[in-house]
Amino acid sequence: MLLVGGSLFATTLSQTLLDSEMVRIVATAPTISQALPLLAAAPPDVLILAGSGNQRPENLIPVLDAYPDLSIIYADLKHDYIQVITSQRVGTRRSDLLAAIAALPKQRPSQGR
Repeated sequence: MLLVGGSLFATTLSQTLLDSEMVRIVATAPTISQALPLLAAAPPDVLILAGSGNQRPENLIPVLDAYPDLSIIYADLKHDYIQVITSQRVGTRRSDLLAAIAALPKQRPSQGR
């Protein structure tokens, strides 16, 4: 796994993951741009982006374009949530698009709608 983030939350998350026997962190980087060369050298199974909620997540398009099979987990401390981001290539046929839409997870209805 590659951990990206330059905050205290990223440091704490890194230590927590290092203490786990289930996870192996192969590299860390403070930003996505600094993570790109690390991804090129040895693509990990997962990229974890540690956010503190003070800013929006960095632009992940270069990563998703270059590594479409790489799963990205965005962990946000301030808003207390984790989001899994993946890139799924869809063929140009109508049936490919419809199959991709059908495979999306179902959303729960929001309160107040």
